Formats: sequence, structure tokens, C-alpha cells
Amino acid sequence: MLAVFAWDARTADSELRHAERQVGALQDQALAGDRERVSELAEDIREHTGAAREALTGPHWTIASKLPWLGENVTAVQTVSVAVDDLANNALGDLVDAIEVVDPANLAPDNGRIDIAPIAEVAPKVVAANETVQASAGALEEIDTESLVGQVATAVEQLSGQVDEIASLTGTASRAVQLIPPMMGIDEPREYLLLVQNNAEPRATGGIPGAVILLRAEEGAIEIVDQRDAGAFGPYGENDPVLQLRPAERSLYGTQLGRFMADVTFTPDFPRSAELAREMWRREFGTEVDGVLSVDPVALGALLGPTGAVTLPTGHELTADTAAQILLNQVYLDIEDPAQQDLFFEAAASAIFDRVLSGAGDPTEVIGVLDEVAAEGRLMVWSVDAGEQRLLSETNLSGALRGHYRDAPIVGVYVNDLSAAKIGYYQHVSAKVQAVGCGPGGPQNLHVSVAVRSQVPPNYSEMPPYLIGDGSPIAVGDMRSQIVLYAPRGGQITNFVASDGQTAGTPAVHDGLSAVSTRVTLSPGETRTLDYDVRLQEPLAVDPIVRVTPGPADGQFTASTSPCA
Repeated sequence: MLAVFAWDARTADSELRHAERQVGALQDQALAGDRERVSELAEDIREHTGAAREALTGPHWTIASKLPWLGENVTAVQTVSVAVDDLANNALGDLVDAIEVVDPANLAPDNGRIDIAPIAEVAPKVVAANETVQASAGALEEIDTESLVGQVATAVEQLSGQVDEIASLTGTASRAVQLIPPMMGIDEPREYLLLVQNNAEPRATGGIPGAVILLRAEEGAIEIVDQRDAGAFGPYGENDPVLQLRPAERSLYGTQLGRFMADVTFTPDFPRSAELAREMWRREFGTEVDGVLSVDPVALGALLGPTGAVTLPTGHELTADTAAQILLNQVYLDIEDPAQQDLFFEAAASAIFDRVLSGAGDPTEVIGVLDEVAAEGRLMVWSVDAGEQRLLSETNLSGALRGHYRDAPIVGVYVNDLSAAKIGYYQHVSAKVQAVGCGPGGPQNLHVSVAVRSQVPPNYSEMPPYLIGDGSPIAVGDMRSQIVLYAPRGGQITNFVASDGQTAGTPAVHDGLSAVSTRVTLSPGETRTLDYDVRLQEPLAVDPIVRVTPGPADGQFTASTSPCA
């Protein structure tokens, strides 16, 4: 009997080790887009996981799984063999289809249209494959490796990590095939608002929606239907915001959140901004859109990297290096008439939009840029459809106010300009989060330091009032901002101190999150530092995530974390 155990164990170990190596290779080839090689690897993995599963099946293994110490290791190895075998037999074949579906080349527009029919056709198989992969990943995650012998524990952890990475790939593919066809109008036309946020006048999720563009999506084609500036909406009555505002929203951001299109992005919760913008559009134009998107000039400029520069009727050339500076600053130096500025923005948005939809540039690079700007909070999407919104909420596109993501606590640092000018282009914000009180159970306290700095040029008095301010509500050249810090879920902000010793903080609770709002006024060249102590509900198990308002240029609004050693 012992000889049988030993032989079966050696067989299972050998087969699973081979499968483990091949799973890693499959992941690499999947990311490389090599469909043929992925198919070969999938078939090879199926053979070896099947052999491992068979080797660990039988009454003698059932008995062994009940024995002290040995049983935990036997059960773990059996769980691994079953999970990976299920993945190999029930998911890897359809994973090949998933890889092809999310291949950027298949998502690139051709003459303004994306071919969405193949995506819809393969969607059921991709969703089913993802469910199997997620189940396998979940089964491996539930194994308590601390109770296993070193060799078994190491094997389980390595394979679990590899399956988790595949689960991330299939999860992305599953969301994509469920979202792209309906949102691109496969069954019926869809209409969306695109808010182009202007980071020169910062708001929590980027800036004021300086341009509001109506888009129509139908059978994979997208076109611009209408364009308006924020001034075309309202203002709505002091006591009649377009939607009923919650007490915390009124306390933190005032009624203007629901009265001015330029102020719907005061809140760091983009789905809420989207609801308000949608209702404002309905009130002005009588139609209800199917969703709201948001992008900023930094993101638009980044897209010009792979797609190429555009030249506007004014003669301005927008490139990846110049677009943000021209759209957020130079335009106010060159054009003083606000109406002409609006026309400039409309021309720029249309030109960049047409360039991207033309299919110019390498699709892989374009998708890569979109992924980067979404991670920075510069590209956000909200859908009226509850099912679609649930899928979007799992991605970087959500822009939702959160106090945690999976096991990681989220610290939020948001900036709202109160200067009534475009002087925010010269603002710099640096947020640093330090874990303190480190002990055996992990730290339960964070120290957050936010430095706000004005880098307004010395010759500011020579600049146009629209850019630098006209003396109301603050002196020319000064900038005034609202800085709002949000603690992670369950955390409490226990202390606040400003470097000037005078600036006060106003506490609030927004969507269950502890927050402190502070007004900071800076003269040119000044810096103010705000320090916060945050107590967490539980010891810190993983590094915190810091979400910061996207600034007017890369590296201008920054965040860093310093966990316990």
C-alpha cells in the first residue's frame, strides 16, 4: 500500500509541476497574443492535469485525507489537481477565444466603426470560461498554506499566483465582451454625454466640464451629435438643484453641485457627477442619455502619441507633448474672448476625436494609453444600465468614491478650485501617506501629509484676468482651493494640523467615509502643508492606495506611500 501511495504521489507531483510550468508559459503567450501557441499549451496542460487528478483518486487517497497532518497536505494537493484540471478542461479552450476578442487589433476602429458582431457572438463562451477560471482561483485561494509542508505550500502558492493572473485576464475579457456590444449600440442606438474636464480649474475628479459633447453610438460607429459649453446649462435655483442633494454633499460642496454644470465634478464620486450632468442635459434639451463619459486634455494629449498630431484651423498643432499645455494654458494667453476659447476647445475636441476614431496608430499602443489614463482617473465611464454599471464599477473606469479596493484601504485627496480662474494650472499638490505604529499585527494608524504649492510665474500681473483672476473673490495672482481628505472605509481622521497654525478643517461623513474639508489660499510662491492622523478599523495588511485628483500635467498632483518595513 505504501508503494502505491508513493508511486501515485510522485506521478501527481511530476504532472502538476509540468502543468505549473506550462500555465506560466500559457499566460506569457496569451499576453503576447500567440493564439496557436496558446492552443498547444492548453492541450498539453489538459493532459498533465488529467493525469495528476487520476493519480490522486481512489479509496486509499480518501482514507489518507482523513489522517492527522498528512490529510491536510493530501487534501491541498487534491484541491490543486481538481482546480487546475477543471481550468484546463473547461476554460482554456475558450480562453483562446477571449484572447482574440480582447486583441487590440480587433477593437481598433475602421473608418469610425468597430466590428462588434464577433465580440457579441463569442461573449457567452468567454463569460463561461471566466466563471470557471474564477472558481479555480477561488478554490486555490482558500487553501491554508501555513499548515502545509514547505514543498507543498510553495507549489500551491506558485500555482495560485499564476491562476490569479489568468483570472485577471479572463475577468477583463469577460467584462469587455459584456460591455462593448451593448454600449456601442449593437441592438439600438445609444447616446452619451462626454464631459471634457478642464484641469486648469481643478475639481475633485479633474476639472470643470468645460465642454459637454453629445455622442451617438450605433452598430459600432460613434459620431459627435452636438457640443455645448458648461455655460449653456442653468444655473438652477438656489433651492432647486436638479437632483436632491444629500446632507453631506451640501455640507462639503454646497448647492452649486446640483446647480452649475461646471460644478458637478466637485464630488469625487464620478457616478454622482454623471447623474447630475445627465439630469441637467435632460432639463435643457429634453432627452435622456444612456450614460456619461469623462476625459481630460492630458488624456487627449496622450492619445496623440500613438495616433499622431493634429493641426487646428487656428494653426495650433496639438501633439502628445503640447496638447495639455495648449488646451489648459496657452489658449488663455493667446485668446482672451471666452466665446472664442469655447470655439477653440470644440475644434480641438473634434479633431482629436476624429483622429482616434479614424483608426490611426498602433491599436496596442492606443489601448495601452487608454489603460494608463484610466488608471490615473483621466478617463471615466458611467452607464444608466444597472448591469453595465455593476461591471464598470469593477474597473478603473468607474471613478466611484471608495474607501477600499479588495483588501487595500483607499485614502482620497481631492482638490476643488475656488479662485474662479484658470490659475490652477500653476498649482502643485503632493500627498504622502506613512504607516505608523507598526507592530506584530500590523499598523493601525496612517499619517497623511499634503503639501499645496503655488508656482504662479513672477510676471502674473501681465497675464489675462481670465487666466490669473480679476481680483474677485481673491487678490490677483492668488489661488484658493478646497482640499478634502477622505479616510479609508471604517477609518477615522483623529487629528488635523496646518503648517500656518490657523487654517481650520471641517469634518464630515460622506457615503460612510470620514472626511475633512479645508480651504487654502496661497499667494504666488507660497506652500501650505496639511497633516492628518488617521486611525484604521483594522491593522494594515497591504499597502494603502492613494487616489488624488488628476492634475493639469503628469507629475503635478502626486501621491506616495511609505508602509512599515
